[in-house]
Amino acid sequence: MSKICVEFQDNVLKIRCVRTRITPEDTETVSVNGIEFGRKYRTNMPVRNKSQKNKIFYMEPVQIEVKNAASLPILAEGAKDVSVLAVWSNDKYIYYGYLLRSSVYKEIIKFSYKVLYLGLSRRYLSLWMIGYFQTGSEIPIQGQRFYIDENNYQESTMKTDSALIPKWKLLLQHNFQHFKIPLDSLLSEDTQINNMLNIMLKVDGLELDYRLGKKFRNRLANIRHYYAPYKSRYLKDFAVHVRRTDRGNFSIVKRPKEEVEKRLWFKIMESRGISWLLYHLGKWRGKHGKNVNLFYEKFSEKAEEGAFDLFLMARDSQSSRNYYIIDEHSEDYQRIRGEKNVVRKYSLKYYWLLYRVNYYISTEAPAHLNLLRSNNKYFRKSTCEHPFIFLQHGVTYLKCQGPTSTFVAGKEGEPQYIIVGSEKEKDAVCDMLKLPEERIWNTGLPIFSKIDYKHISQDSQDTAVIMLTWKTYEEHLQDFEQSEYYKNVIRIYQILSKYLEPSKIIIVPHPKVMDLLAHTDMKDSVWKKPISEVLGVTKLLVTDYSSVCYNVFYQGAGVVFYQPDLELYEMESGRLIPSDDEYIGARVFDLKALEETLQNIIQDGRIILDKARTSRDEACYQTINEFSDGKNLTRIYQKLVKKKIV
Repeated sequence: MSKICVEFQDNVLKIRCVRTRITPEDTETVSVNGIEFGRKYRTNMPVRNKSQKNKIFYMEPVQIEVKNAASLPILAEGAKDVSVLAVWSNDKYIYYGYLLRSSVYKEIIKFSYKVLYLGLSRRYLSLWMIGYFQTGSEIPIQGQRFYIDENNYQESTMKTDSALIPKWKLLLQHNFQHFKIPLDSLLSEDTQINNMLNIMLKVDGLELDYRLGKKFRNRLANIRHYYAPYKSRYLKDFAVHVRRTDRGNFSIVKRPKEEVEKRLWFKIMESRGISWLLYHLGKWRGKHGKNVNLFYEKFSEKAEEGAFDLFLMARDSQSSRNYYIIDEHSEDYQRIRGEKNVVRKYSLKYYWLLYRVNYYISTEAPAHLNLLRSNNKYFRKSTCEHPFIFLQHGVTYLKCQGPTSTFVAGKEGEPQYIIVGSEKEKDAVCDMLKLPEERIWNTGLPIFSKIDYKHISQDSQDTAVIMLTWKTYEEHLQDFEQSEYYKNVIRIYQILSKYLEPSKIIIVPHPKVMDLLAHTDMKDSVWKKPISEVLGVTKLLVTDYSSVCYNVFYQGAGVVFYQPDLELYEMESGRLIPSDDEYIGARVFDLKALEETLQNIIQDGRIILDKARTSRDEACYQTINEFSDGKNLTRIYQKLVKKKIV
């Protein structure tokens, strides 16, 4: 009987099928330098007997050069899950690849299951399911459990078998599993907002996670409906619901209640019965009559990024009906409340328009029309059924926006059309969001029609602004003073204060550290007003990965990029968009280089713009944000008219 033999030497992998009649096709020789980490490569060698099926032939932790080195995981010293060169098989072919040990085992161990029931009561999250693990041969299984997080789990006894088990046989064996997790243990201020529902299998000291979900029976159904709550409940001071990802996997979402959710009017208008009625009436009415377009900005609380100005241009259109949604408790509401067709958020008219809508036109995703992570199933379904014109509030040419971005094709916030400011940005958006080029409008962003081009000059007030990006991989920290975000803000402030008066330094913090910074020596420098106001007076910006750099540069400011955690950031968030020669300012990676750069830019207490923004920076910026004539809103409006949206 034939057998598979593997040899690895001098970065050459040799896979041989040893049998009596040897042919050239029985040997495959591969130079592994330059292969991609995480990718599996199929050989031309078939599986020739039962003993070769679903088996690992070779798995060793070797060091090789890979094509996508940035994708290599950073592993703790002594970690059991390491990068390995492996050769394995499925039912038909032999494969090889350079990937994590856990990924190799998951290629062999298949999990077949069906969720029979999932419910949320006032006491428990309850899950009934049936399933089994097909483990292949010679795989050491050491245990299994159902879990949501490290504090909420239950032991599991799923059947394991080396062969495929027919559904009828699985049912006859009564291998049903019932898991109950107390909701009280899930709902606390320090838990994550999102947690997946998983079955964990312990194999060879590794914990393999298999996510649980439930897909539509009808494959043609709108996949974006998965984002609507599957089950939801209010409990104590929390809103909690179970939704699905774009792959159908269950995620439990929990957050503290907003104040508005405690009001009787909200409870009535967002009750299941009223929402169901408005959803179906609005859906029917939306097919008859003129388009109804809803304009809004962040959290439906703003009117400063261009959406309101575009609404004013469209408001008197004879071929559509246009409304602007804004919260009555916001500062901007008092300024625009008297304008025709401005609608209060949570009013009766608001709820009708929420479902009667034909198009969303905004600088933010449709979720911002209501509560983020809303428990309202029918509102969430409605947002996935109507086209969204994404105006953008900042240039997309710095941070990676995919594949986890809500705006990626197929995700909840996928735009029908998106606004960009250059052909270069158009290419980046097309690549990241997987949108066809004809749905990307290069007109210039609306925000740049609202601000003056290069109004900051050498004679302007010397204001330096620190604005860093919050990193999601630091969310788990209970003590934010231990976060690199917090430490870097302090370090930058201390360096700037050597060369500028403290009164000329402004910190624009993430909300999570606002209170912390308000109790430090830097409290007088913490900005508490709208961000648009501080961007208009910035002469020098120190940031890491924030796209506001393009906003302040447009207005005439200089930019310094401080990126000490670049490798970790790109590993967690994706590769940054600009190439090394596309940054619109000095780029430094340690404190010494940062101080040398700032010392060169700030002389005798003055920010020298000629030192902060060079002619090369200016030329580079023009390729990223092409328009500076102030007519972006006019071009966007003309596009909307041409498409018969307004």
